[in-house]
Amino acid sequence: MKRDVTIAREGSIAMAGFAFGQLFRFGYNFAAARLLGAEALGTYALVVAVMQVGEVVAVGGFDAGLLRFVSQREGEKRKSIIASAMKRSVLASMLAGVLVLLFSGDVAGLLHGGWLMQLALCSAALALPLSVMTIMAGVTMQAHHNLLPKVLATQVIQPVLLVLTMVAARYALGVSAALALPFLLAPLAALVWILPGFRQVTGIGLSDVCRAYGNRELWQFSLPLLAVALFSILSHWIDVVMLGFLTDVRTVGLYQSAARTAGLLRSVLLAFSGIAAPIIAGYHGRQENTGIRETYETVNRWIVMLVMVPFLLLVLFPDEVLSVFGKGFGAGSTALVLLAVTSLLYASFGLGNTVLAMSGGERLSMMNQAGALLLQTLLHWLLIPRFGLNGAAFSTLAVMALLTIVRMAELRSQLGIPALSGKLWKPLAAGIAVGAIMLAIRYGASSLPPLMLLAVAGVAGGFVYILLIRALRLEREEMEVILNFMPFLKRQRTNAAP
Repeated sequence: MKRDVTIAREGSIAMAGFAFGQLFRFGYNFAAARLLGAEALGTYALVVAVMQVGEVVAVGGFDAGLLRFVSQREGEKRKSIIASAMKRSVLASMLAGVLVLLFSGDVAGLLHGGWLMQLALCSAALALPLSVMTIMAGVTMQAHHNLLPKVLATQVIQPVLLVLTMVAARYALGVSAALALPFLLAPLAALVWILPGFRQVTGIGLSDVCRAYGNRELWQFSLPLLAVALFSILSHWIDVVMLGFLTDVRTVGLYQSAARTAGLLRSVLLAFSGIAAPIIAGYHGRQENTGIRETYETVNRWIVMLVMVPFLLLVLFPDEVLSVFGKGFGAGSTALVLLAVTSLLYASFGLGNTVLAMSGGERLSMMNQAGALLLQTLLHWLLIPRFGLNGAAFSTLAVMALLTIVRMAELRSQLGIPALSGKLWKPLAAGIAVGAIMLAIRYGASSLPPLMLLAVAGVAGGFVYILLIRALRLEREEMEVILNFMPFLKRQRTNAAP
């Protein structure tokens, strides 16, 4: 039960932070669509794609290395690993930023972005070292089983300032400033906030980072994960980049509205995997495969329970959802349905990648991502010219479905983890019933305004879903976790007992 309580407590912090961050990032896309237009939104998406690839290269897999080794080391050995990882990541981020600055014009031309994209790329390149330092500081504190600073820096401060500076710059300075300034100001503020806490927790200052030497064990573990992370981020953004290369920034903007909306489902996995990773690594270090399997099944069950109702809303009401972005964005409704299914698969089974990485399967995970990237690139090249953004969405779904099947087989082979847990039947059964109710609302109340229809379906569906989950009864472990956080319920159950 201690494992479940830890996951629930830290997961609740992460979930709240990720939900907040996703809400404001969604808000940025919404505001950019409304205030700047589809072309500016497409430019923003392409710049973020380029810079997140730069971040992954700069971090270099050392974030996962910290999650694994910090919990296994003490004293000076722990400080040495942290300082070494920080130094390597900062130097790599500076080099990546310089390269983006030098080739910003070429990249903008290749992606049909023009001078506005070049300006945004330059701004983001200057901020790249700031973002990487913030990430590494946050991961270090996460490795000390304190996820809150990382969540606040990356999921609260950065997204909030991203939106606020964009809106303020739009009215004060115009479209160009509104697109470029947030890339620089938001990560600067996050870094200024998190550094004092990092120093206090680790005792590491600038001089320690400058004097740090490379750690061979850390490098050997992290470099394969760099390839995994690089393949993963390229797979995540390849649809946007290929759309920019093969079509235009307006099509990218329409696709981005659908992709960002469907991506809200992914935040649930990211919230729980952040705290589950060091726990799984600890079980692997003690050779406790049973603990790994139980953690995986527990997290998967909770994720499916949480994403089911939002998933149904996206799939059954795509036109109504995209109407919030403005006129013309409904052209992405089919893409939204396909991407929502993709996100459901990722949220429900994506933890398998974390389990493989934390359990000695780094190279296997890398091979998975490499194969997925190659297949996705090929499908995009074939389908985007013919079907546009719908071709990109279908390619993404096809690859995710195949990758999910492969990971299931690998988890069963390597760790004895079954492909599907029998405990998933409750949220799946409740989801089918709620889906039928939402369909009835869609056709029975179709005369309602789009936002009103969404609200009615969401409230009614969510209420019925909770009732069904309660009627089907919680698992014993879940009830123990709830009673631990709400002891008054335990007293009520005791008083009610005969």
